[in-house]
Amino acid sequence: MHVRFSNVDEHYIKGKVESGFYTSENEVVRDAVRRMREEEERIARFQAAVRLGDEQIERGETVPYSKELMEQIGQRTKQGKKIDNPDVLP
Repeated sequence: MHVRFSNVDEHYIKGKVESGFYTSENEVVRDAVRRMREEEERIARFQAAVRLGDEQIERGETVPYSKELMEQIGQRTKQGKKIDNPDVLP
């Protein structure tokens, strides 16, 4: 595969290699593509969680917001306990 970049992007990529953080231009591009893929996957997981939440709201499966609920969540995180819920994303 052969890819052409604008002068600005080409200088940016070469600068990354010259800084020593990457060993080659290919490595810079591979890292950028990997990060794009990871970001798209993170967005897809987030959107799926929102859809699930919307569906749960439509079915009436909700927990009312309250100060006590927020305190419970805060206590769990202060104690280092993981919130065991696949719908909660970092």
